[in-house]
Amino acid sequence: ELKDLEKEGLLSEDEARVSADRVQKLTDETVAEVDRMLAAKEQEIMQV
Repeated sequence: ELKDLEKEGLLSEDEARVSADRVQKLTDETVAEVDRMLAAKEQEIMQV
């Protein structure tokens, strides 16, 4: 979608890059949180 907005001239190249970086950062943070939750759940299961 960012590329489409950029192509349509609704978003500058710099704005698109910054937005893409933000999306990637949020994605990385979410993946890390899911990994932490998975590790905690695995630990919980192993204790039972």
